[in-house]
Amino acid sequence: MTSSIPRRLRRTFLKAIVAVLPGAAVAQLTDPGFEQGGAGWVLACPELTWLAPSTAPHGGSMAMALQATSTDYPYCPSVDPQGGWTPAPNFYQPLPQVVAGDVVRFKFLARLEEGVPQPSGSAILPYAITVDAEGDMHFPVTDLTLGGGNPLATWESFPGQVTVPELPAGHLFAIGFGAHTFGGGNGVVHFDNVAVLVEGSGARLNAKAWLDGAFVPGTNLMRDDLRVAGLIPTTLPTYTNAMMGPNAPAGTGIGMDPAVLTVAGNNAIVDWVWVELRFGTPGFTNASSGFETVAKRYALIQRDGDIVDLDGSSSVLLPIKAGNCRVVMRHKNHLGVMSAEPLGLNATATLFDARAASTPLFALAAPHTGPARKTVGSTRTLWAGDAWTLNAPHGVLYTGQGNDRDAILIAIGGNTPTHVVAGYHRADINLNGEVKYTGEDNDRDIILHTIGGTVPTAVRYEQVP
Repeated sequence: MTSSIPRRLRRTFLKAIVAVLPGAAVAQLTDPGFEQGGAGWVLACPELTWLAPSTAPHGGSMAMALQATSTDYPYCPSVDPQGGWTPAPNFYQPLPQVVAGDVVRFKFLARLEEGVPQPSGSAILPYAITVDAEGDMHFPVTDLTLGGGNPLATWESFPGQVTVPELPAGHLFAIGFGAHTFGGGNGVVHFDNVAVLVEGSGARLNAKAWLDGAFVPGTNLMRDDLRVAGLIPTTLPTYTNAMMGPNAPAGTGIGMDPAVLTVAGNNAIVDWVWVELRFGTPGFTNASSGFETVAKRYALIQRDGDIVDLDGSSSVLLPIKAGNCRVVMRHKNHLGVMSAEPLGLNATATLFDARAASTPLFALAAPHTGPARKTVGSTRTLWAGDAWTLNAPHGVLYTGQGNDRDAILIAIGGNTPTHVVAGYHRADINLNGEVKYTGEDNDRDIILHTIGGTVPTAVRYEQVP
């Protein structure tokens, strides 16, 4: 392998970049799951790289396949009609806004699908490259291999990262992928679920949701009783699980200007919420190579469902520069939801509207299935009733160990069911500023409705892994 690919590739690749990345507007990958016909990806050798049906868990319908051999440079007629070599990597994608000094992390799934004869091993090779104005590929660091490994017949998750070097004038930074087999055999290697994250700050999220406990059907608004009663804290201490739940971001001194809570009307604040960013593929749970939470960020939710930053109006600023991440939205006593697929996050606020029935959300496998949201007419709300933290897997329970109904009884003192406690409590399921076990507008009945209303032993599972 040389430090620069020969110029026989020249203008072919530049034309392909222009065709698949008009405007070159964002830094994260286009079509990381390959469901859009491979849009955004440049195939260095179409004869040896193609789209194939995906068998990856949570991988959608398509994967990228490539022919790997023990020969360093197998014959590729479209690149060199005379034969003799094929450039590596076999497919790649530029990240136009990445600049020198950026730390680029990536994860992807790969597996050896078949081999005739069966190779003795295979190497998965992600590369950092640059593409010049004539479409030639170059390795900014000689033979720089990022992560990689030796997949067998099952899908494996591979991580890697690189600090972007100084780029020559006119060059674009890119991430590419190839493979190599050993022992004289050939093999077809599949890639899927490619995710890229650029560390830093500056990505924005335009998130929207309804909290069912405060939602008023027919009005497309939530009640802001906590704000009106002056109960919403302006500064969050390090809350215990009993108040905000085990998933809440830790930290002290997180706060808002008290003036934010003086705003009335549709943009009035209902309560604190937070968002999480998940990087990688569900089911691959090792933090370094699989699914991981890379960031958590407190925010505020308004009566009209908008989730805004702590200034009360801006889209939520995320602690990454750009990336492909699944987004989780949470509230202290409502079940969270997660986007079904990674969202392309960058400086232009990306929409994630959990109110819309058309927004796909992640779903767990049996036996912990169930709708991620509650259907209320034509809209969707987050399930209410998550007042406790001891049940696993996470969900809303009316009876049994760690049930949420008992949390309400404990909050009011545990002895007198008719007792009412005012204040800012996790057991205040309907967010009206009072914890009630019986009587009108009590919090216990909401839990029963959330689990289905007829079988008290039923469980409403949160659809977030």
